[in-house]
Amino acid sequence: MMDQSIISKPTILLYTTSYIGEEVLKPVLYGIEEEGLPVVIEAHRGTHMDLADLASRNSALSVGIGVDEQAIVLTYKNIPAHQFIYRLTDYAQYPDSLRTLGVNAARLVKGNPFASDKRLEVSF
Repeated sequence: MMDQSIISKPTILLYTTSYIGEEVLKPVLYGIEEEGLPVVIEAHRGTHMDLADLASRNSALSVGIGVDEQAIVLTYKNIPAHQFIYRLTDYAQYPDSLRTLGVNAARLVKGNPFASDKRLEVSF
């Protein structure tokens, strides 16, 4: 019988600098969870772009979110590291937009249409 503990469940990875409080990120987590997907938060060093790129490459689902003091970014493993799907700056004051970013992270995995939010910046 195989040891179940070594099989990691496919999850969306959210990589954050150690300075971001989990309270601020709750809307993102709610958005992902309401779409029925799991998410794991890990603290790492780097910029939001570096963290998102690393998270997307480490995620079995190829979807990563990176957060630092400046911005939160959603990206996908197969796009160039300097590009992103959505970015939100000054995110702490926009919980609704954070929730939408979480919803869209899950929808990216499921191949469903994105929810629109005029505050979410796109790179292409």
